[in-house]
Amino acid sequence: MAILAPNTQEAAIRAGARQAREYNLAAFYTTPCWTKVVAEELAGSDVLVGVGIGFPYGTPTTAIKMAEIDDAIANGAQTLDIMINVGALKDGNLDLMRAEIGGLAEKAKAKGLLCKVILEVAFLTDEEIATATKICCECGIDYVKTATGSQGLPDAHHVEVIRANLSGHTKIKVSGVPRTFVLAACLHMLEMGVELIGTRSACKIVDMYKAYLEEKAAK
Repeated sequence: MAILAPNTQEAAIRAGARQAREYNLAAFYTTPCWTKVVAEELAGSDVLVGVGIGFPYGTPTTAIKMAEIDDAIANGAQTLDIMINVGALKDGNLDLMRAEIGGLAEKAKAKGLLCKVILEVAFLTDEEIATATKICCECGIDYVKTATGSQGLPDAHHVEVIRANLSGHTKIKVSGVPRTFVLAACLHMLEMGVELIGTRSACKIVDMYKAYLEEKAAK
């Protein structure tokens, strides 16, 4: 679950964090300025404090992304979603890709943070998705994530391309899905091998799944 709109105020952040805690979601993500507030609200819970790095465009320099990670760690972050430099990937500048992803992952993992890399698949060819996925796996990234949700929507085909190029312990996170994302779509993604789903509808889907289990048990 995430609240990322630029006009978000503190009350909404605190309410969202409390809701994530109530539903025991995997993580609650915000932009960097709210990390300390979220850490305060989630203290003592199993919900991870999440923050985007280079979010949402991935265009800050590697040095700036490194500084963002340092700041996130200092403010209590536990999991990071790092946006790649899409232009570098499309230019075939794979040395930059490997150096940046590898360096950012090394810094995050040294502090025990979960590390995800966002591809923004709507901009990429299948070959580029495959290449980026392989680099993420080489660098020991925990999750390859489909999208930010700000630049087009991922589909099942994108997930299939990522899955076909995974290796090691790296898993798939689907995000950037439409607001209409429902339980059936969620279950389909899980059947495809997706391990984690990021959606604004997380609490609604949890409620739908509980209702489904109750209905199934009553039959």
